[in-house]
Amino acid sequence: MKIRRILAAGGIVILLGLYVTTLVCAIIQTPFTSQLLRASLFATIIIPVMLYAAMLAIKFVKRHDNDGEE
Repeated sequence: MKIRRILAAGGIVILLGLYVTTLVCAIIQTPFTSQLLRASLFATIIIPVMLYAAMLAIKFVKRHDNDGEE
């Protein structure tokens, strides 16, 4: 259960970092602001999906470890 919390917290930190970076670049109007916005939108979808897949993999591995002990 602890690794799930670590993964979730890491995902939140990464997403918040992307959003803050995009906002700051939009305020100071850098030339790559539109690229950062696209990256943030992409990451908003991909990061939670990847974290969910990792959590499913962890759950699957733990279940098979417990099956071997019986």
